[in-house]
Amino acid sequence: MAGTMNFIKSTDRDGVTPQTLYIDAGSAGAIAETLKERGSKRLLILSNKSTLEYRAVEDTIRQYNEAGLRTFNYQRRNIVSDSRDIDGALKTYREYNCDTIIVIGSREDISVGKLTALAVTNPGKFTDLAGVGNVKFDIKTLVAIPVDSTASASTPESTFYDHETSSWNLCISQIMLPHMVVIDSDMLLRNANDSLALPALDALCMAIEAYLSPLGIKYPSYKADATVAIYKILGRLNRLMADNIDAYLQTKVAVGGFYAGLSTTRLGFGYTYFIMHKLQERAGCDYGFGMGKVLVAILRSLLEYKAQDMAELARLMHFCTPSLDTISAAQSFIDSVNDIFTKNTPPEKMLMLNPGDRSAIAEGAIKSMHEMGFETKISADTIENILRLI
Repeated sequence: MAGTMNFIKSTDRDGVTPQTLYIDAGSAGAIAETLKERGSKRLLILSNKSTLEYRAVEDTIRQYNEAGLRTFNYQRRNIVSDSRDIDGALKTYREYNCDTIIVIGSREDISVGKLTALAVTNPGKFTDLAGVGNVKFDIKTLVAIPVDSTASASTPESTFYDHETSSWNLCISQIMLPHMVVIDSDMLLRNANDSLALPALDALCMAIEAYLSPLGIKYPSYKADATVAIYKILGRLNRLMADNIDAYLQTKVAVGGFYAGLSTTRLGFGYTYFIMHKLQERAGCDYGFGMGKVLVAILRSLLEYKAQDMAELARLMHFCTPSLDTISAAQSFIDSVNDIFTKNTPPEKMLMLNPGDRSAIAEGAIKSMHEMGFETKISADTIENILRLI
């Protein structure tokens, strides 16, 4: 994942695109007037077959049309974020002279939506955008409407599989952040709670590592975003899984996903994110599978360096008494996180990897971290051991 600029320099240069967050039942359709105020006239609705059949999505599109907006649908065809879908969505956008993209869906849908928005204003091949600092021009109006707890709507990244090179690519830039994010409980209610849990756990991984980032001193408000995300997800996930119809809890956890993504726009990504990206690159492993197991092992490896921060989280979440010593409090946080992931993820072992795969994934993750401008506290050998044991 080569880039001409590391994450910290890119963050300082690009800043963060202001985002407006809407939270309410029916808010997906209610933003029609706001879109018109922004100058939107022709909307590309980007989603997948299942989501496009939601009654809430049909009602939302009807509201746009009744408000005088023209809508054109693109149905994503591939399971993962794929260059063929980016190309297809881009062609539809241009064919109908659209000026706005509204992406409705989960991580993969939103990833395609963000990359399509970049392709509209940044000429060249999609792979030219991969890396850090390679996005040159701002995007036109982009709206993300998540249907689960994904952090993707507010992360400064997107991954995609390129069929010309048969490889996974990672693009990182604050420029791709959507202008509006809508969390509409009418959309969330169509999903079973277990389908909300897995992306929430991914978001929790991002938030915890963002909280532990040394950049938290430089960007305290984004460390606060990570704290909000941890509280909303970690404190409510077990209750959510025990109640199949609680729209309030679903919304709270989804908002936690948004804040988790927002925290990464300045604090960056941690070990788990880059390890999972290399696992995807090397073995096709999905982010949702095993990310929590990797996180727990990483936290144990970081105990020597991050005990104070973990102890703060343990006390904040009431996982221990305030008087408990730092190391014991930090350990109680790790144990509590492990318990959450154990209860809410499948018990299966991750993909079987040979020594060559483990070595390549570990070295690739460390290299990516260095390219981001971070000083790593864990060696490639430690990551190899984690991959062998989980």
